[in-house]
Amino acid sequence: MMTLTLVPLLVIPGNPSFALQVISGNRISVQELIEDDVVIFGETVYIDAPTKGAIIFANIIHVNAPIDGDLFAAGGQVRVNTDVSGKIVSSGNTIDLGGKSTNAILAANNVHFNPNSVIIKDAYVAGGTIDNEGNISGQLVAMTDNFQNKGIVGDLEIMRQNTIIPDIQGWLNLFGILFIIGFAILGVILVKLLPNQFESVRLVMKKSLIKNTVIGFLLIILFVVVIILSAITIVGMPVSAFGLLILLIGLTFSSLIVSFALGKKILELLGQKSSRDINNISSFLIGFVIINLLYIVPIPYFGQIAQVIVVSMGFGSIYYAVRKSRSSAVSNDL
Repeated sequence: MMTLTLVPLLVIPGNPSFALQVISGNRISVQELIEDDVVIFGETVYIDAPTKGAIIFANIIHVNAPIDGDLFAAGGQVRVNTDVSGKIVSSGNTIDLGGKSTNAILAANNVHFNPNSVIIKDAYVAGGTIDNEGNISGQLVAMTDNFQNKGIVGDLEIMRQNTIIPDIQGWLNLFGILFIIGFAILGVILVKLLPNQFESVRLVMKKSLIKNTVIGFLLIILFVVVIILSAITIVGMPVSAFGLLILLIGLTFSSLIVSFALGKKILELLGQKSSRDINNISSFLIGFVIINLLYIVPIPYFGQIAQVIVVSMGFGSIYYAVRKSRSSAVSNDL
């Protein structure tokens, strides 16, 4: 098991038996090799020993040992003094970057590339002030009104504030389309892998649409409240992270299951009642297209209201389906 030692810092030795380690505390120092990915929540975090990959949320972050993977860091002050074999994704008030990494995506009030910093490919940076003294071999896209370059840049593109908003709008439109396509692909895969589970939830949904929607809406609010309250305390942060993971999974499945149920109903009205793979996928795609068309109806707040109803209905139906399956399992055991 992972051991915690209070010195005046919290020292965390690694444990290779875990595929992912979650660490929380006030002042955290990683001083022994961690051969897995690590997620850290704290006030002040020091990475003084190599890790495979790191996700860090803290006010002050110092990364002093190599990361054999990606680094995701969000905090007030982020300082990277070492090599990262993958990409660096970071946001904060101040970011100070040193060492070598493949790519960098940064957003902060002040961003500084140290003279010893090397970006092998590209860097995308948004900030009030961006100061480059390092070596960026590929493209540097700097979204700022205050850029200073004393280093080396392969291809420099500076986006001033008055030109950023139209570009962001275009990227968001493209991202939205790609996200919908990806979501549809995910739905097809899940319907193919979990046809019985989708059918079970659909049958539960048919019994009481209004009840499932109301309960689902209340459960989502309850989840959010519990997640926020848990995140207030350091001890509760892992619980909050786990609750957030469950909530996101539930929200993702919710709209997919409602799409499946709606498409199934339409095909049943058309006289096609087969439940095999091709019919299930067709049902999902038909419902998915219809629901996403509802989201973009040009009536004020109609799309948002439709989205809340769809997600709440799916979430409530999943809750009752899980409860029903657990009750059946208990009955069988008895």
